[in-house]
Amino acid sequence: MGKLISIVGNLGAGKTTLAKLICDRGLFIPYWEKPEERPFQMDFTKDIRTWALANQMDFLLFRCEQECIIRRNNDTAVMDGGLDQDFHVFTKNLYNNGYLNQGEFNICERFYNFARSFLPPPDIVIRIIIDTPTLQQRRLSRDRKTVDQSFSEHEFTDLEILLDNWLVCENLSPVIRFIFEQEFHNFTKEIDELLIQVRSILLTQRNHDA
Repeated sequence: MGKLISIVGNLGAGKTTLAKLICDRGLFIPYWEKPEERPFQMDFTKDIRTWALANQMDFLLFRCEQECIIRRNNDTAVMDGGLDQDFHVFTKNLYNNGYLNQGEFNICERFYNFARSFLPPPDIVIRIIIDTPTLQQRRLSRDRKTVDQSFSEHEFTDLEILLDNWLVCENLSPVIRFIFEQEFHNFTKEIDELLIQVRSILLTQRNHDA
């Protein structure tokens, strides 16, 4: 069965960049979120309340489908985000802000719990740590329009709280915390050290499974 590494963090934290780096250096297989290719993302950006449920269910289903493929193979895969962050952070944030009502949130929760009942959790979660001012600067500099480009410090903090609550209280995977306070091209040594941690955990898990 394939192994899954999920890279999680706030919006604009560098999940995709880090995933590319560790896949290139670690010879892992990437599985991308690619929100611009999701069918409801553009409508969601224009009208969050109307399209929140359709968009979240599509992302949850898409990530579930990716995990099914990963577990059927024998490779080590890396996701920029993933099913768990999509539910515990982004879905809950939409609910907390009133874009999903209770019934809509319950549908997302039922689907997530059903998916996790037959799909094992990630073998490793890498949690990117980054300061809020850097997050805001990165979101504003992005070319593609997203609903969070104008997020306030408070809104980024809300997401950080949801991330911490999930990883502390509900997460079943080993967590590696990766501090990111400058550009990734200066992080060659740190990436190599991160890969050592990743391989050590995966080797321990394989020995335990054997």
